Amino acid sequence: MKILLIIPFLIFSCVSFSQTEPEERVWEKIENAPVIDVKNAATFSTYENTLESVVNYFYASQIRKDKEWEKVVPLPEERTERLQSKLKRYEEVWTITTFHLVSKTQTSTNRFMVRVYFEITGPDGRKDGGIDTAEVRLIDGKWVITSIPT
Repeated sequence: MKILLIIPFLIFSCVSFSQTEPEERVWEKIENAPVIDVKNAATFSTYENTLESVVNYFYASQIRKDKEWEKVVPLPEERTERLQSKLKRYEEVWTITTFHLVSKTQTSTNRFMVRVYFEITGPDGRKDGGIDTAEVRLIDGKWVITSIPT
């Protein structure tokens, strides 16, 4: 009788443990990624419907300080509050000066995380740089950026 009580406990414990284990992701290096900066950002004036092209286009637009990036993010009414907040921070606080793709990993059928390297200048003139992660999703057949680093 005690064994019958232990079996459900063991099954529940195994299921709970497997759901809380951090998932190991395999990051695929993006070879020959162009470095986009103030000198060449204007050449990224179009994009293809690929996750790499969309992210390059977004950051080239950020470097140019135009609004073309709006073409590769959800419509304003479809953006999360978090994405809206981050976009506002890009506009009001940071100046992105250099960018390139680093690697990507698929997190679900139509979703990728993309590691990006970028250099920024803050409002105080301080320069910084590093690698962070953006999220790109395939929504209705179109790749869009749904999360950006801040």
